[in-house]
Amino acid sequence: MGSRIKEKIEVHSFAGQFLISMPKLRDSLFGDCLIYIWSHDEEGTQGLVVNQPHELTLIKLLHQLDLPTQVTTDAVVADGGPVEPQRGFILHTGEVSIDSSHDAENGLTISHSREVLELIASKQGPKQFLVALGYAGWGPGQLEHEIRDSAWLTAPCCHDTLFNVPFEERLDRTASAIGIDLRFLGTEAGLA
Repeated sequence: MGSRIKEKIEVHSFAGQFLISMPKLRDSLFGDCLIYIWSHDEEGTQGLVVNQPHELTLIKLLHQLDLPTQVTTDAVVADGGPVEPQRGFILHTGEVSIDSSHDAENGLTISHSREVLELIASKQGPKQFLVALGYAGWGPGQLEHEIRDSAWLTAPCCHDTLFNVPFEERLDRTASAIGIDLRFLGTEAGLA
């Protein structure tokens, strides 16, 4: 009688990196997306689309939440992904953290609490932040499969890209940083 040995599969973590959508995803929910991965382990992956603007701005969002605001710069809110689009997430620098905040790698924190928005509204929040509605999520092994299938490239995170570069330039800027010009990539990958 043979015995089965269950092997533990080691997962290379993509947490703290960007995902660049490849042209084969162009006609999908993730077409032309740049995603910051804040969590990746054997249970799955979570990240935020960081280059797709939502119709709401920060001031409009704060007003909808009945938060009095001292914010004068009307930052764009990101359309963070298709999962739980009614739920807000704040990716921010780590000088402000509350109990429900989680380490998001690279000196960043991910929060989904009204308390962080209250701090931002009163100008006591983190120095740099990105507010998003919804997130992107993958089940166990799903992202690894999609990367092997040439749907995504990974790239190092850049704080400047996250917080200072205009939304419409973020994808190309990140691809260019790793030597890729997305205009010259076809929709099909092949082996030579």
